[in-house]
Amino acid sequence: MDEIIRLEHISKRFTGVTALSDVSIAFSKGEVHALVGENGAGKSTLIKILLGAHQPTEGKIYFEGKETVIENPEMGSLLGIEGVHQELMLVPYLSVSGNIFLNREKKKKKLFDIKGMNERSRELLGAFSISIDVTKPVKNYSASIWKMIDIARVINQDPKLIIFDEPTAILSEREVECLFENIRRLKEKGIAIVYISHRLNEIGQIADKVTVLRDGHLIGTRDAEGLGNDELVKMMVGRDVSKYYCRTRVERGRELIKLDGLSLKKGQKDISLSVHEGEIVGLAGLVGSGRSEVAEAILGINPVLSGSIEYKGKEFHPKSPSDGIKKGIYLVPENRKYQGLILRFSVANNIALSVFGRWSRFFYKEKEESLVASREIKKLSIKTPSEKQAVRNLSGGNQQKVVIGKALETNAELLIFDEPSVGVDVGAKEEIHNHMDSFVASGGGILMISSDLPEVVGMCDRVYVMYEGRIVKELSVCDVSDSNIAEYMLGSKKGEDA
Repeated sequence: MDEIIRLEHISKRFTGVTALSDVSIAFSKGEVHALVGENGAGKSTLIKILLGAHQPTEGKIYFEGKETVIENPEMGSLLGIEGVHQELMLVPYLSVSGNIFLNREKKKKKLFDIKGMNERSRELLGAFSISIDVTKPVKNYSASIWKMIDIARVINQDPKLIIFDEPTAILSEREVECLFENIRRLKEKGIAIVYISHRLNEIGQIADKVTVLRDGHLIGTRDAEGLGNDELVKMMVGRDVSKYYCRTRVERGRELIKLDGLSLKKGQKDISLSVHEGEIVGLAGLVGSGRSEVAEAILGINPVLSGSIEYKGKEFHPKSPSDGIKKGIYLVPENRKYQGLILRFSVANNIALSVFGRWSRFFYKEKEESLVASREIKKLSIKTPSEKQAVRNLSGGNQQKVVIGKALETNAELLIFDEPSVGVDVGAKEEIHNHMDSFVASGGGILMISSDLPEVVGMCDRVYVMYEGRIVKELSVCDVSDSNIAEYMLGSKKGEDA
């Protein structure tokens, strides 16, 4: 295949940190090339160099056979290099078509061709089986629709190379299938695809080649065909991970929380579930089925219209998250960057934030903060040059560990994990699961919301399945399987069928 871009002997050093060391890699036209590795392996640095956001410390870049310096993202875009980023990169109050054509507006007689832009936007989204009002602001739509709009925006720019960074993290199964169909069409048109994902099962479905990075070094490039997950994981983490999910099953204790027949302000109805000491209880369902809204009810964010909540046998009427925290309930949120962290604050600041009032009412105590932070950094193996490092500079997996460390410091008895492993590599995922297991083995309880069915099956003692705002089935550990959960969450099986 014809190479579109080649990186030769690329190294990138920041102050005190070598992010990439002597990496050589090529991406070709009409090929899906997966880039995998643990958080902190150097993937983000590599794609920022491709896009022009970073300049390599050493090495050369050849674009279409000519040595090139990609000075900035604008130059990268002019060359035809575009990225679909993990974060949602849209303007909330701008229309759908306005976002798709931002800075590339169509004109007709020196005026914006609004009709033409709307028609083209409908056409692009129609390829993803999405029919929405493209004249409305994107803030009116769900996160998964945002992602598709962002992909349509990139495709609209007629790129030569597209970088997809964790594109399926917030998509349903059907949306993922639709995305893959579109990637295959792009491939047929000769567009080069760089595909980054921690979901290893996707690599075999969509990739032609796979390149593995570890600790900033190139481990190898292989044909995707015939490359099994076990071998791929071993290349990524440098060890054999034969069992992804390891649970210590213990006898469950007293009931921590009980929801009985809740109807909620955001539309969820007849919600009944319980979590006991010593168990991880799953809450499964498609994106938009109402899972996170149930967690919000426990935290007082989604008001209860009818029904009851009991915590440790007593009625509980939460009005705000602080009510839950006082009782011993803490949420590890889905969106760690916007709900779980203050990105400009240090690792120590973030970890100690949840317990600041425990040891200081009026005065900042740096020594106490440092003790709290060092304890969790050690316990959770958080990779950071220093506890004073700004948390925004950590990898996604290590940011997630900071959020978990903040939760563990509260001494909560009930933890709610909303998508605990989104955007987290296989090694960090294993560590997070081990800490979840230790937490329940020591008497805590966990309610886990996850779109990753293998994670639900591997980690949960019981699973409640949601469909269109209702819990339609409770599955015991012996009934929990990918296919069983999927049938209920897709609505093809009703609760009374079991």
